Amino acid sequence: MKKRYLVATHGKLADGFQSSLNILADKGKSIEVINAYVTDEDYTPKITEFVQGIQQDEQAIIFTDLFGGSVNQKVVAEVLTQKKENIFIISNTNLAVLLTLIVGSEEEKLNAELIQEAIEESQVKLVPTSQTVEKDTFF
Repeated sequence: MKKRYLVATHGKLADGFQSSLNILADKGKSIEVINAYVTDEDYTPKITEFVQGIQQDEQAIIFTDLFGGSVNQKVVAEVLTQKKENIFIISNTNLAVLLTLIVGSEEEKLNAELIQEAIEESQVKLVPTSQTVEKDTFF
């Protein structure tokens, strides 16, 4: 099943994700990007065009940067308006979830369970940097 991907973010974050996907997995060209609010141009028609372009025999994921943000709201509204059940929306996107779903699931059919697993595996992590000092236990 053919899959299509759109990354829509505030500013040039989408371009940054695309660049990183190119460097890490040579997959940057497999995503379409929308860098919202970089110019005065209305980005909404690009969302509409992407959503309308998804065929019945395809699946798509639209990645957005902020849950409830203006870009996310426009994406959700368009997907609901078009009644496309073969489009998944992931918000609060990070590079790890992009890599997992674009590279890691190339052969698999997307479903909510697979996507939820990818999201859980891609969570933000706190990296401990403090060292604990052990007391001398010589005697």
